[in-house]
Amino acid sequence: MAIQKVAVLGAGNMGSGIAQAFAQAGLQVTMRDVKPELVQKGRERIGGPLRKRVEAGKMAAADVDALLSRLHGTTDVREAVKDADLVVEAVFEDLKVKKEVFAEASKHAKPMAIFATNTSSLSVSEIASATDRPQRVAGLHFFFPAAVNKLVEVVAGRDTDAAVVDELVKVSRAIGKVPIPTADANGFAVNRFFVPWVNEAVRMFEERVADIATIDAAAKEAFGITMGPFELMNVTGVPISLHAERTLHQGFGEAYAPAKLLVHQVEVAKANWDLAGTPDPSRYQAVNDRLLGVAFGIAAQLVEEGVATAVDVDKGATVGLRWAKGPFAMMNAVGTRRALALVQAYAARWGHAFPVAPALQRLGAQNAPWDLPLVRYEKVEGRVAAASNASGDDVPRWYVGVLTVDRPDVLNALNAKVLQDFRRQAEAAVADPDVRVLVVTRETQ
Repeated sequence: MAIQKVAVLGAGNMGSGIAQAFAQAGLQVTMRDVKPELVQKGRERIGGPLRKRVEAGKMAAADVDALLSRLHGTTDVREAVKDADLVVEAVFEDLKVKKEVFAEASKHAKPMAIFATNTSSLSVSEIASATDRPQRVAGLHFFFPAAVNKLVEVVAGRDTDAAVVDELVKVSRAIGKVPIPTADANGFAVNRFFVPWVNEAVRMFEERVADIATIDAAAKEAFGITMGPFELMNVTGVPISLHAERTLHQGFGEAYAPAKLLVHQVEVAKANWDLAGTPDPSRYQAVNDRLLGVAFGIAAQLVEEGVATAVDVDKGATVGLRWAKGPFAMMNAVGTRRALALVQAYAARWGHAFPVAPALQRLGAQNAPWDLPLVRYEKVEGRVAAASNASGDDVPRWYVGVLTVDRPDVLNALNAKVLQDFRRQAEAAVADPDVRVLVVTRETQ
C-alpha cells in the first residue's frame, strides 16, 4: 500500500477520531490544529478512552502506548504535511475554511500526496479547486464516531483520478473500514436520504401527525434502530441536522427544505428536543409510512442518478447508520409494489420537486425485487514476468478474478442468497478467458 504516513488537519471530534483510526492500524499520523491546546485536547480525546479500556482489562497498556507513539501533534502545517502520503482535512463544515486549509497544505505537501476532505455534504470538486492537484483530491467521509464507525464514503470529484479512488478504498479497508464509492453530489449517498428522513420526523411533529415520543418509538420499531430521529439529533447536535438539510435544500429544491420547527429549535430555542412522553401506537403506521416513503424515494433516485449502487446504499444504512436493513432490502421485504405506493403518496405532496425513480416505477409495477448481489466479482490485472516474449511481441494481459462475499453488517455470514450469487459470479469468472487465477475473499468489517 502506497499510504504509510498520514496528516490530519484538525484535532476536533472528527479529526482526532480519524487520526486514531489510522494510528491504531499501524500508520504514522501527524495531527495538526491552530493552537497547542487544541492539539492536546485532540490527544486527550484519543488517549483518555483508551486508558479506560486498559483499566477495564479490554486493552493492553502496551498497545495503547504503541498507538500513541505513532501519533504526533503540531500547529505547523508545513511540518504536518511535508512527508505525508495522505492529507486529510477535518475542519468544520465551511467551504471557505476548507479551501484555505487545502490551499496552504498544497504549498508544502509532496507532489504525489493525496488530499482527502472529510466533508459530509460540501462539493469535493469545489474544495479541490483550491489545490494545485485537483486530480489527486477526493472525499473521505468518515461517520461519527470516526474511530469506531466502520463506514467511509469515498467520493470522486469532477477531476479525481480513478487510481486515487482505488488507493483510498484500499487504505480504508486496511484500517478496518467499509468503504463505499460515491459520486460528488450533495449529501453523497447516506446523508442524501438520512438527513431528509430526520427532517421528515420534525415535519410530522410540526404538523401534529404525532408527538416526539411516538415518532421516535415508531421509527425504532420500523427501522430496527436503538435511537429515534429526535434522540439522535440530541446526541449528534441539532444544529448539524439543520446545516445538512440546508445544504441539500440548495442542491435539490423545495422537497428538501428544512422544517420550520427545526429552524426554530436551532436559531430561537437553541436547545435539544424534549423527549418526554408516552408513545401512541395508533399513530405508528402514519409515521412510518412517511419515513419509509421519503427514505425509499430518495434512495431510489440517487441510485438512478448514478451517485452510488443500491448495494452500497444499503451498506451505508446498515454499517454507518446501524439500521437493521437498508432501504433497498426493506423495499424488497415489503414488496416493491407497496414501496412504490409509499413513495408516490409522499411525492404527491411535492409534485415535480420529488421525482419517483423510473427504476422503482418499473419494479413496482411488476412487484419485482431490486437485485442486491451479496458477492462481488472484479478483475485485477496480473503481473507480467517479462515486457515481451522472445519474438518481441507484447505479452498478452491476464487477470486475477476476485470474488468477495459482501455482507459486512452480519460478518459475511453465508445464506442461500450468498451461495446463489457466488455460483453465478464464479461461473462468470470461469467463463472469462482472461482470468487465470480466482481468489475468494470477504469484505472487511
